[in-house]
Amino acid sequence: MEVERLIPIRRPPVVVSTGAPWVPQGIDLDDVDHRWSQIMERNPRAFDGEVLHVVGVHRNGAGGVSIHVAPCAYRFYAVQTTGLDCGVRALGAKALTVVDGRILMGLRSDWVMYYPGQWEFVPGGSVQPGQEPLETILEELQEEVFCNAPSPPIPIAVACDPHAYSWEVIHLIRLTPEEMPIGSSEYDALRWCELDALPEPLTPIAQQMKALAGSVDSV
Repeated sequence: MEVERLIPIRRPPVVVSTGAPWVPQGIDLDDVDHRWSQIMERNPRAFDGEVLHVVGVHRNGAGGVSIHVAPCAYRFYAVQTTGLDCGVRALGAKALTVVDGRILMGLRSDWVMYYPGQWEFVPGGSVQPGQEPLETILEELQEEVFCNAPSPPIPIAVACDPHAYSWEVIHLIRLTPEEMPIGSSEYDALRWCELDALPEPLTPIAQQMKALAGSVDSV
């Protein structure tokens, strides 16, 4: 398994797609189908769409990175929760959402695939084929907390989350009190927190993002 990795960036990442679907090699596809059937039985919300698999992440100079991706069937990513590592590393987008020095946190529901019952920075989600990470984070802000950003989110880092088999493009979202969300359909609880009083337990990727949160005033 990869190790946790955090790459600060000063400009938006460049996402480069191969276009051709990616299929893991050396994996028993019958085993994949069996595990996927079990996942669907446990979670009727499960749907075998597409994710973007990160083939590689490379610095490209001037404070940027290039992220090379290929479309991949979601089931190859999902079955990794059962212990079968297919090699899929999904591309996601997350954000630090701040108002007057406070940061928005969400308690993940019991039914989610990764980190149930843990706190994370809100919002976050998977980047779909044909999307840019910036589009994803704006959609997730609206869908998860019914809120619109008054100014474009700023990409500030790219992070590897080996525990959730993903690479995340991390953004900074600044809100005013007028745009503060009042509820969520995705989280069991929302909370505005001071950086030195974050709720526990935090997800591993939130632990990485906590280091970024201390410097958001300079961005």
